Amino acid sequence: MWKTLKDLYQNKSDQRKLALKDKLWKIKCEKGDTISTYLNKLTTCRDELGSVGITTVDDYMVSISLLGLLKSWHSYQDSVNGREKMPDWERLWSDLMQEEIRRSTRDGSSSKQDDEENLALASKAGKGKGKALSVG
Repeated sequence: MWKTLKDLYQNKSDQRKLALKDKLWKIKCEKGDTISTYLNKLTTCRDELGSVGITTVDDYMVSISLLGLLKSWHSYQDSVNGREKMPDWERLWSDLMQEEIRRSTRDGSSSKQDDEENLALASKAGKGKGKALSVG
């Protein structure tokens, strides 16, 4: 009886893990999303994976987040990919937030309040991001 229950719940657990891995891979920055919204979606999914025992390394999160950026961010992707050393997740988060502020300021579509909120989010970015991430 215990074996049957274990097998039943293990299968559901394995299915959940697979679904969460797929969800993480499919998260993309949608038109109209702010960078913080996009990165929060990734972080939430990463945390959900952690709750089922799957850790995700920074390198993987950095790669997934760069791949999910909008086409208008491709030059930024190229600049990050061209670096000798890829940034860690916390650094990428901060860099993306700063780039978004730079772009919105350049385009004249930013308000002082938006900038302050983005800077506050960027400073909070490191909190809760210390989990090792190794999706396997």
